[in-house]
Amino acid sequence: MKKIYVVFSLIFAFVLAAGSVPTAAVFADSTSAREEILEASTELGRLYNQINPSVVYIAVKSTADSSNGLDMEQFQELIPFFRQYFNTPEQDYQRSEPEKERYTYGSGTGFVWDDEGHIVTNYHVIENAVEVTVTYHDGIVRDAVVVGEDPDSDLAVLEVEDYETGLTPVRMGDSNAIEVGEFVAAIGNPFGNTGTITTGIVSALGRSFDLEDGSTSSGHYQIPDMIQTDAAINPGNSGGVLINLDGEVIGVVNSFSSTTYASAGIGYAIPANLAKRVIPSLIATGSYEHPWIGFSGIALNRELSESLGFDRDQRGALIQQVIKGSPAEKAGIHGGSEPFSENSKVFVDGDVITKINGEPVSGMDDIIAYLASNTSVGETITLKAIRGGREISFDVTLAARPTAAERSGETARNGAEINRAVAGKPWLGTSVRNLDIRTRDELGLNDEVRGVLVTSVSDDSPASDADIRANDVILAFDGVEVKTVEELKTLLEDYLPGDRVSLTIQRDDEEIELRLTLGNQPGL
Repeated sequence: MKKIYVVFSLIFAFVLAAGSVPTAAVFADSTSAREEILEASTELGRLYNQINPSVVYIAVKSTADSSNGLDMEQFQELIPFFRQYFNTPEQDYQRSEPEKERYTYGSGTGFVWDDEGHIVTNYHVIENAVEVTVTYHDGIVRDAVVVGEDPDSDLAVLEVEDYETGLTPVRMGDSNAIEVGEFVAAIGNPFGNTGTITTGIVSALGRSFDLEDGSTSSGHYQIPDMIQTDAAINPGNSGGVLINLDGEVIGVVNSFSSTTYASAGIGYAIPANLAKRVIPSLIATGSYEHPWIGFSGIALNRELSESLGFDRDQRGALIQQVIKGSPAEKAGIHGGSEPFSENSKVFVDGDVITKINGEPVSGMDDIIAYLASNTSVGETITLKAIRGGREISFDVTLAARPTAAERSGETARNGAEINRAVAGKPWLGTSVRNLDIRTRDELGLNDEVRGVLVTSVSDDSPASDADIRANDVILAFDGVEVKTVEELKTLLEDYLPGDRVSLTIQRDDEEIELRLTLGNQPGL
């Protein structure tokens, strides 16, 4: 592997030498340099052949509100390509105008996690997916279902049906051990070009990726410790691998920054160490609980430090807001209320966090990264802080970060709860999720059954009164066919509490019709 390091050094030195020494001297060194380059190229090819069989192409059919996909006009050009992955009749691509926005179609990359059919990818690749297919490097195509997803880390796990045996799971490396300037390679499917490798270096470490861009329902949280690389990252690379020269995955390719929808030499990857914490939980439980303190803050700068009477080089996170009922509030941490200056949105009288479990803190990024990489829900951590010029200490017991549904008041795609709607809106009293292939098989339902699975029913609710039960499948709402949670939500928006509606239910091998009166959503 070290030969590849050598070749980059040789190329750089060769370019410099070409402009500073006689041509004959450069030519004399060119033969040995060429041999080194050829040897390094061979080594890079061997590395590619080792990893590429573990990288897959993912094709996704999603409900129309997914952030990952093409609109129907864009998709028309790709109909022949996607037809090989989805058994969708030609007429489905030529719907009438009002129906054209029903589905979007997208693609991405994933990689083999274990020998039990699990594939890792980005959450945004499979967000709101109703059909997913996985294509292996040898062209074999298999259906897959989403078994776990975590919007806050942008990671998801698929389970492939009738998965191929003999596949080699990737080797996960230590993302804490990488350094800026280290050579890396990305393997993925940019623009649908399967099995593409690009190379570059680690451009920067410790980047924080803000999820508050509307691409997910994650709110204001960040993915910490992101790896920045100049290896070319383009649409379709999402969910692919960023590997070091030992063939270890050090990051899961996530995104890129560009003004042209193509690589500009600024790509990002989720650190492997975060993935190693999240993925096993997604496989085991379908979700991941992020440890949570419950405050927001900003990094101290010289101006703030001096205004607070600190040494100008004092570092820390100045707490701005503490969330009510959070671990931070329970531990006695104070936020701010006194503005830095007139019309300033910065408050200067909050606690200043200087250490977390003995590790120095320069800003919120340090706290977020430490929590993600080193702590778990239920663990107690120690924070050192400055308040009123004196040092104090807090013992904080971490809670689980509120889910996307709890933060936004909207339902999440899986485990979506209709009874979390805004107070005063119509209420069924059910928790539901999309019906996937695996659950349909577990319930012994016919392959033709499409609908929304009831996962639980609230006591004393309209659904309970109508004898709706867990594991019932809602096929239609008031005569309108329902196939996804989003469709059910949309239908409910046109009704009021007190309206009488009918529900068509699949229970075991029997299709039944129930009538109920919609309730008034209880307050949160």
